[in-house]
Amino acid sequence: MDLYAYAQIGNLEAIAKANGIDVPRLRGYRLMSEQEPLTTHEMLEIERDLVKEVYRRGCCSVPRFDPYSSMCEYSSETDWIEKHYITPDGEFRWDLLHGKPRRRMKFAIRKMRKAVRAENAAWNRYAGRGDVLYIHARIGDRNWNAYGCDWIREQPWFLEKVDDAFDETYCSIYARIDPSTCRADNL
Repeated sequence: MDLYAYAQIGNLEAIAKANGIDVPRLRGYRLMSEQEPLTTHEMLEIERDLVKEVYRRGCCSVPRFDPYSSMCEYSSETDWIEKHYITPDGEFRWDLLHGKPRRRMKFAIRKMRKAVRAENAAWNRYAGRGDVLYIHARIGDRNWNAYGCDWIREQPWFLEKVDDAFDETYCSIYARIDPSTCRADNL
């Protein structure tokens, strides 16, 4: 959840309406003209942090080392597993994991890295542009189809949709807006 974008809903709602933008399950807006592109260092740091989260999810998942499991267990046992498999500097002890659990974890990390790179590339493509509005919504991945959101892709303002790398139930939608609707007297 993008808390800054959530806090901007009241401030930027008029811009969205002036451009005919109405997205279900809205969670926030950002004007991309106010955003900076991510540096290579920042992108690597984001990727590293999310890979570490895959490690943690694997340690607490039921069954163990299945980061796609919807069930997690938090107990003294999972604390021990996390300390045993994850080093103090956040690296995973691959020498201790074998077979299917290892393959599941490696696959989850590859998938996470791909998603993070796609999300960061989209952000950098639109950062600084005065004609783009970032929309954060809870219609990522399967929610997109469950809520019948294909009509959004057909809108004249639609530029791109990218699922959130950390929580695929969220997505980022980039919308083309008329820069004249962003003047201070319109806000």
